[in-house]
Amino acid sequence: MSNNAIALPDLSAAHHIAARQRAEYHRNGHILLRGILHAADANIYRDAIVQAVQRYNTETRQMEDRDTYGRAFLQIMNLWEVDAQVRQYTLARRFAQIAADLMGVERVRLYHDQALFKEPGGGHTPWHQDQYYWPIDTANTITMWMPLIDISEEMGMLTFASGSQELGFWAIWPFQTTRKPF
Repeated sequence: MSNNAIALPDLSAAHHIAARQRAEYHRNGHILLRGILHAADANIYRDAIVQAVQRYNTETRQMEDRDTYGRAFLQIMNLWEVDAQVRQYTLARRFAQIAADLMGVERVRLYHDQALFKEPGGGHTPWHQDQYYWPIDTANTITMWMPLIDISEEMGMLTFASGSQELGFWAIWPFQTTRKPF
């Protein structure tokens, strides 16, 4: 495991989740929470994550040699297992408590982390449902997507299909990415 000497911001302080936010999450299947991480702290963790990705990236194929999934983004999984700084971010008490509060459970367990980078010339990310790719026998799961840079619509922000969690697995999505599905 990497042992970098940089002091990282403490992410153990709680971030209160209001009852209306829990209700919104359960209704829509997603929620945007602002202020979870201060911009200065995001910059520090972004640098640590970028350095870890550079050390552990094994993708060497040219963009044109990759499949749709491989062109969607550069993906490095489970960096928390090999890098102490990424571990501090991934296992932050604040993030775990937010996940537990939104799901209405006492504790959460980490399945995996992913550092995702959109590369120049890369492809789009197709509509998908994360949960159905996981070998987990429960629907009580949650993901956290936190961009560590400012993003714009032109960069490819996330789009959610509100309420789709109630529809079960959709192998083929019946709508285009150019309009809001729900």
